[in-house]
Amino acid sequence: MISVALGIIYLFETGLPMPAPLIFLIFAVLFIVSTTFLESRGAVHPWSLIGGAVSSIAITFIITSITGGILYAATGGLSAISLGTVLYSLSACLIVSMVTLNFAHYKLQYI
Repeated sequence: MISVALGIIYLFETGLPMPAPLIFLIFAVLFIVSTTFLESRGAVHPWSLIGGAVSSIAITFIITSITGGILYAATGGLSAISLGTVLYSLSACLIVSMVTLNFAHYKLQYI
């Protein structure tokens, strides 16, 4: 999660961490996989396309942010961040991951 936060910082400071065609290819593959997954779970046709698009956008953003976070840390960007900011980021990531884990556990009970 911290890598995603650092990746967002990297996106705002330097731009995309990987070429745009590669990002679009990742989106296209994830769109096909997620739409097929949703259709196999019984989603009706237009909603499976919309759900596939939304989930592939989110996952593509996460992959791009993680890549940017790794590049940000590797190029020495961590030295510009204070200890307080790192602790705030770690705390926020812990809270978000706990909420996500509880939400996923609740949703997976009914599958």
